[in-house]
Amino acid sequence: MWRKYRCRDFSKTGNVTLPNQWRQQFGLIPGRQAEICYDQDSIVIKKPEQNSTNNKRYISEKGAIHIPKEIREISGIQPHQEFCLFVDEQDKCFILKVI
Repeated sequence: MWRKYRCRDFSKTGNVTLPNQWRQQFGLIPGRQAEICYDQDSIVIKKPEQNSTNNKRYISEKGAIHIPKEIREISGIQPHQEFCLFVDEQDKCFILKVI
C-alpha cells in the first residue's frame, strides 16, 4: 500500500529529493545507484535489480535523484507541474505520480 509523502511542483532540472528515513530503509544510499522506470502512469524509484536494463542514476549526497529526460517525456511530466511522492514500504520503493 502506498503512503502519500508530499506533493509539490516538479523542478526544471528534473531532480527529486527522496525522504531520508525511507531512503535508508530501502537501501538507497547517497553515492549508490537507484533504478528508475515508468510503470502504469507512475515513475518508480527503487534499489536496482542485478540484471535490470532500466535507467539507473546515482543518488546525491543530499538524497536527490535526477529523473532522466526520456522518462519525463514518456510520463508527460513538465517543469512546475504538480506531482505527489508516495512511499511503498512493502515493495521498498518511491512512486512519483502526476496530479
